[in-house]
Amino acid sequence: MAAAHGLRLLYDVLSKGSLDDGPFCRIICELHEDWVTCIDDDAELISAKHRERSFGAYTTVNMLVNQGGCGHLFGRWCALHEKPTCRVVTTAGLKGKAKNLIDTCQTLRSQRLNKVPFNVDSNQRAVIDDFVKCLLGYKPGEHESGLPTEWTGATGNPIEEPTQTHTAQAMRFLAILEIDCDPPLRTEIGHAAPSMYVGPVLRVMGYEEERSSEIWNAVLGLFRERMRAAGPTPDGSLPRLMQWRPTKTGQIANTESNLCARIVPIPDIAIAIEIAVMSITEPFSTPPPLPPSRLGLKMAKGGCSDNSVERAEQLRLDYRAYWRTSQEVDHSARFEHDSLRRLLLRISDEATASVMVPGEIWGAQFWTEIQSRIKALREDLLPARMDKELALGGICDLSSQCQVWFSERFDIETAMLHAQQGQVA
Repeated sequence: MAAAHGLRLLYDVLSKGSLDDGPFCRIICELHEDWVTCIDDDAELISAKHRERSFGAYTTVNMLVNQGGCGHLFGRWCALHEKPTCRVVTTAGLKGKAKNLIDTCQTLRSQRLNKVPFNVDSNQRAVIDDFVKCLLGYKPGEHESGLPTEWTGATGNPIEEPTQTHTAQAMRFLAILEIDCDPPLRTEIGHAAPSMYVGPVLRVMGYEEERSSEIWNAVLGLFRERMRAAGPTPDGSLPRLMQWRPTKTGQIANTESNLCARIVPIPDIAIAIEIAVMSITEPFSTPPPLPPSRLGLKMAKGGCSDNSVERAEQLRLDYRAYWRTSQEVDHSARFEHDSLRRLLLRISDEATASVMVPGEIWGAQFWTEIQSRIKALREDLLPARMDKELALGGICDLSSQCQVWFSERFDIETAMLHAQQGQVA
């Protein structure tokens, strides 16, 4: 869906003129939320919640706040001084009180756009009160919730009763919130996306639509790599997003260099499409390498094969998805997560000691050794429903966080920048 949003931005710009004349558009992957869509100084925070059909629809306001991502979005919106708009993209439908909340959002949004005071009926007021109550009970005191102390209260002293200030702020949030609840499922997106998302862009660019599937895969690959390259940001970088602008010379400001790997400027999407069109016309041309990730650079420097790198990247994504799902339903799972991290760090330390040879390349041997040691782990040392392949993904995730290395330590950030600059050149 991030790729679909990027294509929409490209379509909007090209349908009104050229990239040079249009607004400065880009998508920032996995910073405040799953992605942020930016047009000039305006930003929209987007949370994606994929749900299989067996999950069913969201039926309560509490489900939307906790499982649907609205609570987390609200916290980020508060941290950014109520500047961005917000959107939830989910394959789960809406019923009951959850649908009533969205109907209330539409009323408030219409009033906001018409610049008139908020005015709701008694049924909508009841829905807003329910939303405020759910926010006051949303992960109180936990740092990941991001809610300000005006909502969480002091430690050990949560707020019990909402105030008019709470209600007013909640109404302002609902007035800028949208929920897309009918995108294609994973099993459908590969078939639907080429005609739904790529076709209109190809028409406005003047290309034929017969090979739109290949074009979709090229754009999707660009977004996947930028998502994977989103390494940790030590200070959260909350103020920086709103200030991200190119300099007059077109150079990226030095203060934003750490975001390069996770930003998809709209011209990059156009370039990916043009390269894909050329490769279709000239099937023997070699496509350019995809943007590097920290894990991939470390494994490559250690002498690991491309196949190993691809497998490691997928295992890392699966591992992160496992904990994201676990912590959505059980907030205490973070303690189990921390315990497993300590175990994996010890295993990587021991594996490194057994294969490392100073001055030589030993990453491939480390990859083999770490797999052998995890394979030998007792099942009871792993969390419930985690197999040993997923545990290996934990090593990959730690490497992407620069806690595990496949070679002697080197300046990974500089290597990332050089690799990206080399591809642009």
